[in-house]
Amino acid sequence: MKQILLAICLFTCTAVFAQKKNITGLVKDSAQQKPVNFASVFLYRKGQNNDPIKSTYTNAAGKFTLQNIDTGSYELAVVFTGFKEISREIIIASDDIELNDLVLAPAAANLQEVVVNRRKPLIEQSDDKISFNVENDPTAKTQTALDILRKTPFVTVDGDDNITVNGQSNFKVLLNGRETSMFAQNVKEALKGFPGTAILKIEVITSPSAKYDAEGVGGIINIITRKKLKGYNGSISAYQSTIGWGNASGNLSAKIGKFGVSANFHAGGANSIKTKQFNETTPLIPTIFTKRTFSGEAERSNFWTWANLELSYDIDSTNSLSMYASGNNGFFKQNTNQILVTEFPSQPGSVSYFNAQNKNEWPFTSLGTDYIRKFKSNPEKEFSIRLNAELGKNTSYANSDQDNPTTDRFVRNTSIAKNDQYTIQSDYILPMKKNQKIEAGVKAIIRQASSDYTSLIRYTSTDDYKLNPSNTDKFNYEQDVYSAYLNYNFKLKNTSFRVGVRAEQTFVDGDFTSSNSKVKQDYFNLLPNLMISNKFSNAYTLVVNYTQRLQRPYIWNLNPFVSNNDSLNISYGNPDLDAQVIHSLSFQNRFMKNGTFYSINLTGSYSGNQITRYAFFTPATGVTETTSANIGEEYMVSLGTNINTKLNPDWSLNLYADVRYNMIRNKMVKEEKNSGMGGNANLNTSYNIKKLSINAYVGFYRSTVGIQMTNSANVWYGTGVGYKFLDEKLTVNLSVVNFLSKEFDYKFTMQDKNFSTRYVNTQPFRGLSLGVTWNFGKLSENVSKKKGVNNDDLIGGGSSN
Repeated sequence: MKQILLAICLFTCTAVFAQKKNITGLVKDSAQQKPVNFASVFLYRKGQNNDPIKSTYTNAAGKFTLQNIDTGSYELAVVFTGFKEISREIIIASDDIELNDLVLAPAAANLQEVVVNRRKPLIEQSDDKISFNVENDPTAKTQTALDILRKTPFVTVDGDDNITVNGQSNFKVLLNGRETSMFAQNVKEALKGFPGTAILKIEVITSPSAKYDAEGVGGIINIITRKKLKGYNGSISAYQSTIGWGNASGNLSAKIGKFGVSANFHAGGANSIKTKQFNETTPLIPTIFTKRTFSGEAERSNFWTWANLELSYDIDSTNSLSMYASGNNGFFKQNTNQILVTEFPSQPGSVSYFNAQNKNEWPFTSLGTDYIRKFKSNPEKEFSIRLNAELGKNTSYANSDQDNPTTDRFVRNTSIAKNDQYTIQSDYILPMKKNQKIEAGVKAIIRQASSDYTSLIRYTSTDDYKLNPSNTDKFNYEQDVYSAYLNYNFKLKNTSFRVGVRAEQTFVDGDFTSSNSKVKQDYFNLLPNLMISNKFSNAYTLVVNYTQRLQRPYIWNLNPFVSNNDSLNISYGNPDLDAQVIHSLSFQNRFMKNGTFYSINLTGSYSGNQITRYAFFTPATGVTETTSANIGEEYMVSLGTNINTKLNPDWSLNLYADVRYNMIRNKMVKEEKNSGMGGNANLNTSYNIKKLSINAYVGFYRSTVGIQMTNSANVWYGTGVGYKFLDEKLTVNLSVVNFLSKEFDYKFTMQDKNFSTRYVNTQPFRGLSLGVTWNFGKLSENVSKKKGVNNDDLIGGGSSN
């Protein structure tokens, strides 16, 4: 801690006593010679036009100021939607710079002559999504994707790095618009190791159109990586925390002529992180025991790697082809040592010793190709075909030894699950006259999964293990999804409309080989989608959206393998699960004023067949069984706000907060219901002084209640400093998190009329971390004037330093 405070003092003193220069100017439009409000102003080092070192917005009088600039040569660019970008070369010597009026000319109305701006504001909005332009946030260079998501509108990352989108935990993460195995197993661990230097922007789609798969309830996070480059560049980064987490990554992008290549490699994990666990079950009706308590310690380690290679070829100005391959491998293991105390109604209690070893391994491979054709007659017209194959495997080992006063128990469980997925899809975009557009497409997904699980048991350390036939079986599962969608977009004055529908036919065929039982499902879903966006002024837009979406169960939700290491506390999947359907209606009020983007959002949702994880207690045996079923009926309403602003040219602030109320009941047991409040808040701020950056964040989260489950709230906070060396190619970031508490208790309770179970998981909380990033190479964006247009419905907001 002393070293961090000393570093902050040294960095701050260096910046404060250094000579400071300012740049001021006035931006006007050429037609009326009036000041332009909210224009984005970027400052770049000469010859380094990809990453701005400063940015700001013009005020209501069209004026701007960039402060604390070093002497040297720079390029200043001014961007405003609907106008051509302008730039000026500037040399700062000993005096402040006051520029002559910067005059913006309107962009051409002919789509083929529209100039594509290469600089964008930090926050952009279209009717159905919010874009966070990471490339224009200098603080992101030493951060991971998870850190950047903390600043992204409508996304919350809590103290345990769990992610919610628009307040919901059901969402999808795409990489360049595609699903990837990298995010299939543990999305938060994957995002911890994904470097910010590789990210161009992050799109948050809170109102997915019919174009997107029906899955993904809360929305979609689409991470767009850097590509379409001339020359080459890359970065190498490493991160380590005193808690035990660490990662390393490297990426390289190159573009020579018509050929492009992008390669990424990430590796990370944790070693020997120690936690404390407490689990207490109290029957509320007479049974064989009155209380059962597990307490002890656990030690966990994990490691994962992910590599991706993408090759692209521009066949000509309108046709492009890309091929990609990725691989993902990793493991998670945990050793648990606990004392089990059981209290009985009419006899002395007993003490047992419980030891468990769990390990999971998950290798994945993905191959794919994309073909995209654009049309010279209209740059927005597009036809594409995409093919993808993803081959995955998940091997689980769950072993336990239980030393009891009477009969001991030794269990060896193994589950080998395969999960392969094949996808083909084709999309077509047809722009028409009078602001109309049609989007249509078809898609087929073939999912083939299997699980071969074996359970062995013995009751003395000298006996041989014997097969447990009740928990040994082979499970083959195939899920085929065929879909088609149609969107019609049109505009009437200042109001945009999107009307869409998606049809999905799902076939499920499951087969339990040993038990000779089958599961067959065949269901059709017609999913409407409606969005109305009205731009009342340049400062205010109202977006109303209705969606109907699905959440299909994953293979681990379906796998009937029984985790029975503790004979009185077992869990298993449910192969009879159906996809849950969610109806959602939202009102988003988006404002832009004086360089500040903020929104007020009201959302209501309903699900009549929610997939709910629940537990039931059998008094005769004292066994608690946990599984999932489509038994939930839930109503939820939420009110949230999002703010991205600059307090001054060097100080930015981001806030997302919402409050939620839900009512949920068990459709099978009418008297079993619950209701309550939940919510979250996440505040981030950063301050830049020349090459020094200081950042801080604080957050709060409490999930809504389940039928049986209630979670306690958790909080998190942290601060850090970063500094750029060696002509800003080397960046070092030093951070401290949760410095007021060494550990934190994550708690939740499950309860119904028969039992109550209280869980407490104590994890390391306080930590120091060091991050280092080295950027190399030189490149520039390869933007064709014939591809893409300026969208006049985008509003820039937020901040970038």
